[in-house]
Amino acid sequence: MFTQTIIPDKASITIQLPESFVGEEVRVIAVVEKKTDVMKSLSDRLKAVKDKYSVYPRVNLSDFTFDREEANDFD
Repeated sequence: MFTQTIIPDKASITIQLPESFVGEEVRVIAVVEKKTDVMKSLSDRLKAVKDKYSVYPRVNLSDFTFDREEANDFD
């Protein structure tokens, strides 16, 4: 296997392959790599979650009571 990352400056490029590839069937695949911040810090990730979900209205559930008997009463 042979991997090479390049940044072409024109549409036509020439690739030098290893000698062991000569006479073999070779597949060339071109993929544009996207830059991503995979290793964001924990504080950056927490801030992103907070920013995303802080727009939803908050509900005060401190006075909420749950009656299990009433919830299971199917009559």
